[in-house]
Amino acid sequence: MNRLFLPLIVLLLSPALLAATECASPLRVGFDDWPPYHYREAPPPSRVHGYAAEVLSAVLARMGCEVTYLELPWKRVLHGLEYGEIDVAMEANMNDERARYAYFSDPYNPGRTLLWVRQGKVYQEQDLATWLAKGYRLGITKDYFYGDEVMALLARYPGQVSAVSDKQNYVKLARGRIDGFLGDMLATPSGLGKEGMEGQFSYHPMVVYESPSYFMLSRQTVSAHFLAQFNQALAAFKATSDYERIWRRYTRVR
Repeated sequence: MNRLFLPLIVLLLSPALLAATECASPLRVGFDDWPPYHYREAPPPSRVHGYAAEVLSAVLARMGCEVTYLELPWKRVLHGLEYGEIDVAMEANMNDERARYAYFSDPYNPGRTLLWVRQGKVYQEQDLATWLAKGYRLGITKDYFYGDEVMALLARYPGQVSAVSDKQNYVKLARGRIDGFLGDMLATPSGLGKEGMEGQFSYHPMVVYESPSYFMLSRQTVSAHFLAQFNQALAAFKATSDYERIWRRYTRVR
């Protein structure tokens, strides 16, 4: 083989170019308003910000892909993925039903749920089961699933556990009506800051629940080959200082 053609062949077979050929049109990313993971700054027209959105944009940029963000209710995002109207969704949990119509990327966020308590309050218990057994009152987020094990534990203490909105949990803890609440490691500090309650609460060192987050890619519009290239680009980006800066900007829990 003529050696003059080798650089061209290497270029044509490079992962970045192969991936780029599958996203000649902008990839449609569906998202709802969930700071600090994905949200649109006000007033419009405005850019989409957030930990997940910035990671996704950086990964797709490395692959040579353009992206357009479409703000929709979460159920419409899932519907769009199933029928090929949306290409990508962010900050998703994996389950069998979704795997029927979508690919899942490698996980990129540990998805930790922590126990939040009043600032300066120290509890010696090292797990939620022991903490609840001591009679402490707990707030949880209504309609949120904390995993089979935690949900079974919560069901054993109906008189101590109340399910309300995140904002109601903040107020109830501030007023001493509960002793702690369960909250996401990134979303809780963001929500407290929005309500002007930052600094009133801290988190217990126990990790109550961990459910990694994934990017979902529609099987209708994205190939398994593209998914493999996406995961390569995601792993490469997570090893950079640019990724570290994004993580530190949105993560106040160490």
